Amino acid sequence: MKDNSLTGADIKDIRSRDIKDGSIRLRDLNTEVRKAIASGNVPVSGSSIGAPGANGTNGAPGAAGQSGRDATSSSGNWGVQSRNVLGSPDIGLRGGPANPPLGSGSLKFLVGSGSEKAAYGNEQDFFGQPVSGLTDVGFRVYTTGENAALGSPNMPSILFEVDPNLNPATTATNFSSLVFVPNNSASNGWSPYIDATQATSGSWFMTGAAGTATGCNLTTTCSFALMQSRLADGGDAATILTLGVTKGRDFAWQGAIDGLRINSQVFDFESNGVTAGIA
Repeated sequence: MKDNSLTGADIKDIRSRDIKDGSIRLRDLNTEVRKAIASGNVPVSGSSIGAPGANGTNGAPGAAGQSGRDATSSSGNWGVQSRNVLGSPDIGLRGGPANPPLGSGSLKFLVGSGSEKAAYGNEQDFFGQPVSGLTDVGFRVYTTGENAALGSPNMPSILFEVDPNLNPATTATNFSSLVFVPNNSASNGWSPYIDATQATSGSWFMTGAAGTATGCNLTTTCSFALMQSRLADGGDAATILTLGVTKGRDFAWQGAIDGLRINSQVFDFESNGVTAGIA
C-alpha cells in the first residue's frame, strides 16, 4: 500500500488488541487528545471531556489564633548582674522545668558550690522608688531534694540594692543589700507563691553598716514589717537602686524561679524573654 492510500472507509472495527504496544506515538494523536493527556483529563471509554466547572466559593474564616505573648516577649532591662556573680554559675532563661506557674519557662540557677554566686535582675526600672512603697513582694521556686539535704534554708533570695538614707547620726552609709531569704519549700516541684511580706515565709536582713544600725542583719534577721519600720528612722526615705534574684555564697543549688511579684507587677520568665503582667 502506498502512503495515504487508506481512507476511513477502508478501516473497520479496529480494537486495542489489533494495535501493537508502543506503535502509536503522541504525534500520531490529534490536537484535542494530546491536550487532554497533558492536562490529565483523559476520558474513559464512552465518556467525553466536560467543560471546566465554576470556581468554588471561599471557605469561612478560621478561628482566631492563640495569643502571641511568648513570641513577643522581651527581656527589656532584665539580665545577669555580672558584678554580683562569683565563680561559674549557670544563669539563664529556659523552658520548664515541669509545669511552670506562668507560661512554659522560668529562670534557672545552677550554683555549683558554696563559693559561687548567681544574680539576675533589673538595674533600671526600680531605681529611686521608696522601700516604704513596697507592699507585695514574692515569687515561686522550683527546688530539689538534693538542695534541701545541703542546708536549711537553701533557697534563692530576692535582693534589693538600696540607699538606706538612715539618719546620719546613726550611720552615714548610702548602700546596703536588702535581702529576703525564704524558708525551704517542698522538693521536686514548684512552690506555692512565697509571700515575702509574711513573717512565716522567711526573713529579711541588710548588709554592712545599715544592718548593724537597724538590727536587721544575718545574726538577727527581721520580718518585712520590722525591716520597713527600722528603715523609717527619721532620715530621708530609703530608696531602691536595683532589684534582682540571687543565690550564694552558702550552698550549692540547682532549680528555677518564676512569677516574681513586686507590688502589682508579676514578672514571667520565659525562654525567650521576661514579660510583666498585672497581679
